[in-house]
Amino acid sequence: MKTFAASLFAAVASAELMTQLDYDFMRYVSEHGKQYATVEEFKVRQWAFALVDEYIQSNNSNPNSTHVAGHNFLSDMLPAEKDKMLGLKNMPKPDEVSLEEDEVDISNLPTSWDWRTQGKVTAVKDQGQCGSCWAFSSIEAIESAWMIAGHSQVIMSEQELVDCSSSTGNEGCNGGWYFWSYDWLKTHKTMKEADYPYTAKDGECQYNASEGVTNVSDYGRTAGTNKNLLQLQQQPLNVAVAAGNSVFMNYSSGIITAGSGCPTQIGHVLVDVH
Repeated sequence: MKTFAASLFAAVASAELMTQLDYDFMRYVSEHGKQYATVEEFKVRQWAFALVDEYIQSNNSNPNSTHVAGHNFLSDMLPAEKDKMLGLKNMPKPDEVSLEEDEVDISNLPTSWDWRTQGKVTAVKDQGQCGSCWAFSSIEAIESAWMIAGHSQVIMSEQELVDCSSSTGNEGCNGGWYFWSYDWLKTHKTMKEADYPYTAKDGECQYNASEGVTNVSDYGRTAGTNKNLLQLQQQPLNVAVAAGNSVFMNYSSGIITAGSGCPTQIGHVLVDVH
């Protein structure tokens, strides 16, 4: 695949038509190692980048903004491409998990906690153009729980869930829920990523019980209060968020508040580790 960034940069520069946006986009292409197959694709990606850049400038110049926005690898992606990564979008919600009010002794818990400093969080992964965030959230929480239980780090397979857990309700790259991942893993062990690598696309189930690592014995749901969220010290938690918006996708630092214009439509899931 050929990149047209360098040649277009030289051509535009020689014509002395470079704008600040041109420079910013060229720098973005270089920093993120972007490659485009045609001049037409280059122009489309630059257009997408320009829209994001306009939002970033508007947000960061707003004296009432409580967070800072910035560019990232998503900045040249089209809205439809970003939507594909929202694995909870339009998914039917699972049945309510019937639990008694959480009984957690918080008398000796610290006011803050970060599992990353404890060495119990695996490296950030890339789900690619597949609505499989639910599988990543499930597996990464299990990887942490496995280490917290005293085992050595094992990188486990999201693709197993993408390909194999449809019987519990999941729909592969078209979306799913971490609840349904855990239902599958009650009767099927997690496989290692090395044995069942991630492809970022739907495939035939290749589950092999002999290569399984661990099951899920049970799961529950916190009520979401500050008191109950202190359960985070027990292990990382799955958190569903409204991520299909510029506020979330271009977040850089600070605190996102209701006044940030963040919508309420849940569309993405991640793991809370601190």
